[in-house]
Amino acid sequence: MAVYPAFVYSIIRDQGADAQAGFGVGVRLMQSLFLPVMAVSFAASPLAAQNFGALKAARVRETFRAAAIMAASLMLVMTILCHLSPDSLVKFFTSDPPVITYATDYLRIVSWGFLAFGLTFTSSAMFQAMGNAWPGMLSSVLRLLIFVFPALWLSHRPGFALTDLWYLAVAAGAAQCLFSLAPLQREFTLRLAFAPTTSPS
Repeated sequence: MAVYPAFVYSIIRDQGADAQAGFGVGVRLMQSLFLPVMAVSFAASPLAAQNFGALKAARVRETFRAAAIMAASLMLVMTILCHLSPDSLVKFFTSDPPVITYATDYLRIVSWGFLAFGLTFTSSAMFQAMGNAWPGMLSSVLRLLIFVFPALWLSHRPGFALTDLWYLAVAAGAAQCLFSLAPLQREFTLRLAFAPTTSPS
């Protein structure tokens, strides 16, 4: 989450102070909108881990299902808010019209990926719960690779617009979500296949 804004700032440094300020406001608002989903994910991880340790496969799956539904619902609300009235959020931080325009454009476009981000956070929590955080880390690396190299290419093309970056960010987030959900199903199949236990005499 730190690498993404730093990289974008390096690309848009020639777009002017208003563009940089608009992106700064937009990305901080986006991160604050993610806080409820992150809270759900952080809570789901130890709950799933306890049931994983207790060999309760059904409860681990149910924890993921409940957390995914909550995350998706929260992200849907945030998406609607960013489409209906993003300027009302931005105006808490700035009254400069050009900055408001850049920030609202950012939120409107990037919010299309909120659902994917919510499911990615939830998947990462499950990986941690089952003691294998590698897929979550690899999905983050994949997202950066999908975003960074095309973004560099786009930024050197004639007619480059900041909205190109925002749509690319949505696509990268969707790819990360898919790359998280597929290995998660594999982890569920492999790690939740507990051998039957016998009751002590």
